[in-house]
Amino acid sequence: MVRRVVLVVAAVAAGAFGVAAATTADVAPPLVIEDGGDASALRSEEQTERPEDTAEQQVRSEEKVEDEYVVPPPEEPAAVAAARAPVDARPLRVRIERIGVDAGVVDLGLNDDGTLEVPKDFGITGWYTGRSVPGEEGPSVVVGHVDSQSGPAVFYRLRDLRVGDVIEVDRSDGLTALFRVTESILVDKDEFPTDRVYGATDAPVIRLITCGGDFDKSERSYVGNLIVLGEHIGNSDPQQRGADLGASIPG
Repeated sequence: MVRRVVLVVAAVAAGAFGVAAATTADVAPPLVIEDGGDASALRSEEQTERPEDTAEQQVRSEEKVEDEYVVPPPEEPAAVAAARAPVDARPLRVRIERIGVDAGVVDLGLNDDGTLEVPKDFGITGWYTGRSVPGEEGPSVVVGHVDSQSGPAVFYRLRDLRVGDVIEVDRSDGLTALFRVTESILVDKDEFPTDRVYGATDAPVIRLITCGGDFDKSERSYVGNLIVLGEHIGNSDPQQRGADLGASIPG
């Protein structure tokens, strides 16, 4: 069963994850928010096991419905899109060692109603093609489910990321875009920071998004979004590193 809640950003929201595209750059996009998982801000203490998560998450899985969730992409200004150099590449995998993520990436466009497509597989992530390729100037937006009716999903442990943790995105051109976590924010669904997530930047940045906050049993939905922000620390070429290593080994 799929349930979708659409509303205007300025209005009172119901649901849990994301937003639809605006018809113009000056119009606030409608908000479409779906179920996700509990989340917290980045923590400086050592990562610890939370045995209560399993029981709590199972209860939530039984209560929730399998909603679609949609991240809020406003229409990108034509001048910004035109200024961005075309890149013949797309992300293939997202790897985050800290939280055990090693997942494929699917392209996400827009549905006929202007909302963002979502990954059909709870074990993979989705990249919004309306923004930058990871490692290129501008924001790269990657979303993932936090849980499903059967249990934790790909971004269930996104809440465990800490400042300084590394995010790796393998690209189809052989490069790997490397990012460092700078901040994690937990926001109410009706206060989604659209400009901060999707707005133009002078340097490559990444935004990882899933659902978060308290679980609203009456709505069968989470009340917020967890957004992890990352700065670019370079693009590596595994093939070149291998060639350099081979050249350094005496015959």
